[in-house]
Amino acid sequence: MTLEEVIPVKQTNFLEDKANLILVRNSIIHPYQINLHKIIRNLGNIRVLCMDQDSRVIIRQSSAIIIINNKLPPKEQNQELAEELSHIILHCGNQVKYKKDIILDKQESQAKRMSAYLLCPMFMLKNVKIMENTYLMIEELAELFNVTYEFMEYRLSLIFGQDLNLIVHHKQNFYGYIPIE
Repeated sequence: MTLEEVIPVKQTNFLEDKANLILVRNSIIHPYQINLHKIIRNLGNIRVLCMDQDSRVIIRQSSAIIIINNKLPPKEQNQELAEELSHIILHCGNQVKYKKDIILDKQESQAKRMSAYLLCPMFMLKNVKIMENTYLMIEELAELFNVTYEFMEYRLSLIFGQDLNLIVHHKQNFYGYIPIE
């Protein structure tokens, strides 16, 4: 059974379309081909620096600098890189100037969502054969897409629209609650 057989049919959104366009323009069709450094090189005018400080992006006129925390494990660095790249693509200005408020929270949420679409795109996810056990499935998908378990759990929650702790997959059946619409 593939994941496509159990994924609810949904229309793609703006962020997912943007992520897919980036992947298509870079001829990426398999999880192992997702290389953010190559994507960033192809976009041009973006430098990536690994430093001992929190990850962030600095945008100046027609160029940008992404700073990635070099103390993070490689998978988390990659996830941070995807999120910071998403800020460059989606938002203008410098977040350092913002106070913690609703606009910043919304931008963080958008960037995290787009990074999930970029690192774990639906057109790749839906073709993956799934396992008998939900937790093993998440672990296997995280390994395949080179992301953390928590990140894959987040990505799948975007698909199923609910907390995966409330869904159990056992012997080719999914059990969970039906959201009230």
